[in-house]
Amino acid sequence: MNMKLKYTIGCLFASAALVSCSDYLNESSGDLLIPEKVDEFQSVLYGEGYPNNFTTDVEWIDLMTDDVEISPSNGHPDSDGEEGDDTNSIPAGQGAFCWAYDIEYYLTSYARPYENRYKNIMACNTVIEAAETMTGNQAKINACLAQAHTLRAFSYFCLVNWYGLPYNSATADKDMGVVIRLKSEVSRDEPTRSSVAQVYKQINDDLDKALEYFETAETSKSLFIVSKKVALLLKSRVALYTGQWDDAITYGGEIEKEGFNLYNIGALSKEDMENYYTDWIFLTSQNPEIIFTYSDDGSYSYHSFMEYAHMLKGASFAPSQTNEGDLINSYEEGDHRLYAFFMQDDIDYVYDDWFEEWYYENYKVCRNMPFKHYGYASSIQCYSQTFRTAEALLNMAEAYVQRNSSGDAEKALALLNELRKNRFASDKYVALTEADFANNTALLQFVRDERRRELCFEETHRWNDLRRYGCPRIEHKFYATKDAEPATYVLEAGDKNYTLALPKSETEYNTQIEIYDRRNIEAE
Repeated sequence: MNMKLKYTIGCLFASAALVSCSDYLNESSGDLLIPEKVDEFQSVLYGEGYPNNFTTDVEWIDLMTDDVEISPSNGHPDSDGEEGDDTNSIPAGQGAFCWAYDIEYYLTSYARPYENRYKNIMACNTVIEAAETMTGNQAKINACLAQAHTLRAFSYFCLVNWYGLPYNSATADKDMGVVIRLKSEVSRDEPTRSSVAQVYKQINDDLDKALEYFETAETSKSLFIVSKKVALLLKSRVALYTGQWDDAITYGGEIEKEGFNLYNIGALSKEDMENYYTDWIFLTSQNPEIIFTYSDDGSYSYHSFMEYAHMLKGASFAPSQTNEGDLINSYEEGDHRLYAFFMQDDIDYVYDDWFEEWYYENYKVCRNMPFKHYGYASSIQCYSQTFRTAEALLNMAEAYVQRNSSGDAEKALALLNELRKNRFASDKYVALTEADFANNTALLQFVRDERRRELCFEETHRWNDLRRYGCPRIEHKFYATKDAEPATYVLEAGDKNYTLALPKSETEYNTQIEIYDRRNIEAE
């Protein structure tokens, strides 16, 4: 590419970085390239528009949910079997696990959810702005533009659900959302936050435009490229989040017309799924329900905070499992997701007796883990983040229950049964009926529980869902050492820390932006 570019790829940050890029904006600079052809703009999307470092960003947000707990021992045996201190995963994740007010202080150089999503947005803006001037095959141009609008919508969806206030139909037009940036050029303007309602409108506008372009776009069968199905799934998700039940059903139904293509893990043996020395992994190209995969695929890592300990046989964060109602305890007998999504530590590998009380039943996240042996890479490609048709099914089921019209409960149960018959061993599967639920409220809770079991540790579904469920109370215990009494941290119902703080890169550059005070002053 021997063209000048409107922006420097390495400077595509949303806020403070904008100023730092100013020296590179001179049109005479030989370091700048300007794409013209559709293939060149497609490269911009591949390089900067698609989600990057997403798994790293997700790890931090997952640590804040009720799906994660910490071992009562903050140490691990080293290679010689001696007790040591876990100086990696525990201190690094403590800020998120304890909902620290200054959570950004704890983030690593790799975990920058805010900057990463705006970097993606800036690349999408560059492509979208070139709609009238881009040269090349029109079907390819439409595909490129469809991707850009879909990806921009996804980035704004993530941002508003992390940094904006939870959606409330009564107050969304006033509640703080995030900054909407729709231009690629670097500017010293200091935009303020748009409302939550405005951000969601922008998301829907982008998705509508994407669906329009997809109608005449060159199609791709690659799971690494967003498709019409991805845009439809996002439309269904957005409708669910904003209480548009009919739309959630409609857009999910568009995917259903082509079949949900669920992976029948119920037909697999427990032994096959537990044997990670084989190449059986849930999130691979062999899974027919995956419609899009993104972020780093990882040779042996998915959630490092929770896998690091497995490889070192020591203390770390793990899926919640020691209290009634915790994630691991929510799986019923015969539900093969327990074996497909998690690995149970083998007591034979534990070095010291003091681990036994905890670790003989300590599950680790491994839904896409290519474990061959102690971190060796798998011979097949695994995926870290995906869009799956299972979510569309669950979106529709919840929308039916929420709408609660005549026959809706039956339709919701049909969808749930379709999912569950592909998740349970055949001799354990029993179809759900309306008689199993006392009322619509009980059915809604079951749908939400099923969503938790199915989508755990994927994207930030659980955190986003907790926000839209009204921000319930969460309690975490933190063990400084194995012998210390735990410190108890509580995220109270409706706590302000359900909304993440904007990074200093935004607030120091943009002095006009409204800052949400996350301190719960009234409770102090």
